[in-house]
Amino acid sequence: MDQEINPAPRILIAVSDSNLRRFAVAGLRSSGFCVSAPTDAEAAMLLAQSFSPDVLIVDSRLVTPEGRPLFEQLRNSTEQYLVCIAGEGEHRVRSVMLQAGADDAISTPLHVDELAARCNAMLRRPRQLQQRVESVSAASLVVGPLTIDLGRREVRVDDKEAQTTRIEFSLLEQLCRRPTEVCTREELLDAVWGPRWVGDSHVVDVHLSNLRRKLDRAAPNTKVIHTVRGVGFRLANDITDAIGIPLAVSVGVD
Repeated sequence: MDQEINPAPRILIAVSDSNLRRFAVAGLRSSGFCVSAPTDAEAAMLLAQSFSPDVLIVDSRLVTPEGRPLFEQLRNSTEQYLVCIAGEGEHRVRSVMLQAGADDAISTPLHVDELAARCNAMLRRPRQLQQRVESVSAASLVVGPLTIDLGRREVRVDDKEAQTTRIEFSLLEQLCRRPTEVCTREELLDAVWGPRWVGDSHVVDVHLSNLRRKLDRAAPNTKVIHTVRGVGFRLANDITDAIGIPLAVSVGVD
């Protein structure tokens, strides 16, 4: 039976503190959520549309390039549930965020089990999740010249289809969900193979190498995947430059 008929709820978490982000992502994933964690406001705004999250968790300190609070921008442009994070003791900030339309507001230090429980409580009042289940076959991730059709599980580059295996598709999907970031091997293993995987982490390299060859055959003039030596993998500049967002990390060469 196709497990995607009942997809895991999706959470987009955008926080400025890298340690807090890693802690929250690990805890939410272990609670059964599909999580995307952009590192800047521009990527968060992009993924709020392409990732189709059910819940947005946003740091009160993040602002858009125009200087507007990110949570206000997202509240005005999306219908997803919105949880805002304020600093420890910032009760007035929490009040302001709730008055601005947030569905919930919490303070650091975060207790990830409580955060997961709050997300589940909101999702018991179905809003976006049911809509996504009904339209999952039509959902796509579009990043510049790269299109990932989540329903049909098809990949197109420069409007040319590339045939992929299930694992190759899932790896590319993970890179597209974090278009401005480098994904480490460990993060890709956790997302695609699961947290209980105990094999060689370089299985990721093997599958991405095969995927690269297929993408090159489909669109030889467009590079899709870039290796950041000693770190991991990200979408190549041919893809990210087309959507005009800066990379969080841009070191190393293939």
